[in-house]
Amino acid sequence: MAEGAPVLQLLGPSTGGIRRHVAHLAEALRHRGWPVHIAGPAGVLDGLASLDHVVEVPAAVDPVAAWRARRHLARVVESAAVVHAHGLKAGWLAASLRRRPPVVVTLHNLVLAEVAGPAAWPLQRLEALLPRVADATVATSAEVARRFAGAPGADRIAVVPPAWPAPRARRPTGEVRADLGVAPGHVLLVTAARLHPQKGLDVLLDAVALLRRHRPGLRCAVAGDGPLAAWLRRRVDELGLAGEVVLAGARDDVADLLAAADVVVIPSRWESGPLVLFEALALGRPVVCTRVGAAPSLLAGGDGDGDGDGDGDGEGRGGRLVAVDDPAALAEAVAEVLGDPAGAAAMAVTGRRRVAAAYGDEALIAPLEERYRELMGARCASGG
Repeated sequence: MAEGAPVLQLLGPSTGGIRRHVAHLAEALRHRGWPVHIAGPAGVLDGLASLDHVVEVPAAVDPVAAWRARRHLARVVESAAVVHAHGLKAGWLAASLRRRPPVVVTLHNLVLAEVAGPAAWPLQRLEALLPRVADATVATSAEVARRFAGAPGADRIAVVPPAWPAPRARRPTGEVRADLGVAPGHVLLVTAARLHPQKGLDVLLDAVALLRRHRPGLRCAVAGDGPLAAWLRRRVDELGLAGEVVLAGARDDVADLLAAADVVVIPSRWESGPLVLFEALALGRPVVCTRVGAAPSLLAGGDGDGDGDGDGDGEGRGGRLVAVDDPAALAEAVAEVLGDPAGAAAMAVTGRRRVAAAYGDEALIAPLEERYRELMGARCASGG
């Protein structure tokens, strides 16, 4: 618990898990006695929380916009005890201030060449230097932390997954399935993702094309929006999947869709989390996921080899793991889960227990509180 000057949570433009994490983190910290302010672009937390300060952290590399945001942020941080910045751009904006309180930066993702395009090289350079200029750095997964091995400041990086609100389904499962066109006795697959190449949704469509041969009436709902929306619609038509695939768009009822699924499928090519994995497990749904981010630690069997086979003497699987970019393996794993209802139910119980133990608020927020206290104490000791 802290008194007096607030901890400032700073985020940039976000449409996904980061904004939900920041809103939940701020609320949880307040419940634990911390004064908290939130700063970020106008509207970034609409529907989740209120901003205390509007700071237009730029979405792209824009020196003029960054200069303006930096000037505004410099005034905002004058009353803060600690700044906790989320993401590369917010992190650099805060760390570059001449007069500032201690800065914690959480790196939620990595700069990927296939995502950033021509801007990848300069952004990756800034990414590599950030742990050196920040007072403390948090990586949301070991996979993120590994990028910085051997770099300046890497020894000060702590791995702390993002806190998130426990999902709650609001609508009856039967109602949700009926709205998606799932007939009684038929199968519903669900994924929720930004429609982007990183998410492997092209692989999912190819897997559904294989699955429908053996599962008449199969439905696959894809919740989300993004730059691949038009391409995915064309691809659905090319594969003749209009009767099987529902591109549901951006939704505010993702928890309802996940809770109604027979299997939640996550075909990502790279992830830190992903958040949808945590949510699906928390809702007690069977999951098939590629070997990305936190998935191996949550889903692999107790044999310790990380392959998800679950043939050792340990606890067993929390879900099924498959290789990235392998539609046949994805389809086979989904078919096996659907063909073994008792095994699917057991996996769901295991997955739910694991995610509750590893990703509950106490496990995820206490390490951040510890860093705030350390930095505040060091500042006081130095007379800052």
